[in-house]
Amino acid sequence: MWVRPRPSPTGQLDEHSQRVRRIEELIRRQMARRLHDGPTQSVSALAMRADIARRQMADPQVAEEELAKLEALARQTAAELRYMQFQLIPQSLAVAGLETAWDDLSSQLVARYGEKLETEVDKKGVKALNPEQQELVYYISAEALENSFRHAEAEKVKLSLTWPERDVVLLEVEDDGRGFDAAAALRDAVENKKFGLAILRERVKLLPGELSITSDEGVGSKLRVALLAARGRMNNEA
Repeated sequence: MWVRPRPSPTGQLDEHSQRVRRIEELIRRQMARRLHDGPTQSVSALAMRADIARRQMADPQVAEEELAKLEALARQTAAELRYMQFQLIPQSLAVAGLETAWDDLSSQLVARYGEKLETEVDKKGVKALNPEQQELVYYISAEALENSFRHAEAEKVKLSLTWPERDVVLLEVEDDGRGFDAAAALRDAVENKKFGLAILRERVKLLPGELSITSDEGVGSKLRVALLAARGRMNNEA
């Protein structure tokens, strides 16, 4: 399963660069859509609420109610922008590593969606990954978790990273949400503007790793990424 033909160094570099550029383009498209559907709409609504409040100044009670709605929407928009900023640049990932970044992400998800994330992380498994793999694993898991909390309407979401075999590290994100047609979603991700899934798939290829998503309507979904450990088990058993 894990033995693959090794391309020439030049070919490998070209393929890697092309994939990175592809991911960057997909991220731009994804961010443009999220800005349009989220903060951009909210800012327009803020302007509308402010105008309504101004027109109601003759009736202090009505004006106060409108101002309260405006304040609530402003706070919601600010929170959404902070969350998007965290998604783009998780400072703790570079400063403190993968586990701390996951802790911070969990706090952000609770604040954003009100749901708790269950985690199970093998510390030695984390150490088996090199820094580039840890960064990719973080962003893969963050995208998967965002899908679970935002779209699946899940009550329970679990993230786990295990080291089941000497050379294999396993990342899993599982939820009990409404489920979806995983095969169709992956196949038609870009055409259907499901940029998150397309980005996730490209990042898995960079690891390199194997991606599988199982899901059925009404019974939740499970994402699994198996990747080669960059460091051998013997060096991390101590």
